[in-house]
Amino acid sequence: MTPALKKAIDQITNEIAILAGDIFKDDKISRNPKVNKNTLRKKAKDVNVSWRAANGNIVIEAYFDNYITFLEKGRAPRKGKFPPLDELRDWALSRNIPSDNSTLFLIARAIWRDGHEGRPILATLEEKIDRKFETEWYDQLFEATIDELNKYFN
Repeated sequence: MTPALKKAIDQITNEIAILAGDIFKDDKISRNPKVNKNTLRKKAKDVNVSWRAANGNIVIEAYFDNYITFLEKGRAPRKGKFPPLDELRDWALSRNIPSDNSTLFLIARAIWRDGHEGRPILATLEEKIDRKFETEWYDQLFEATIDELNKYFN
């Protein structure tokens, strides 16, 4: 892999991390309507985006906290099972909330009872990534690939 292609992929990876962080900071997307504030703003620093080569392809991976899928989908009141206590334990510990089973059960019951509105974090990120590929990144990758081919054949 040429330095130009590596540089383009590094830049795309860094920009995806920035896009994800911006979504967490965006009050329109990450605001928790129950408490009327953005409870995810500090999570912007926890986004981890990296890339690797696998079977001749470039794979860009973005890692978020494991509860992101619960936030994404939302939850209707009094539907389904209680949220898993193990998932709530990590969340409680990160916020200095007691993490004993009794407390976690009460939190799980409140989430089940009240439900919560989904926050389209991953859907918004996917949309922004698609837009960046269409407007910038494909061109960067094309130029880097042409540069690589020119160096190979010349």
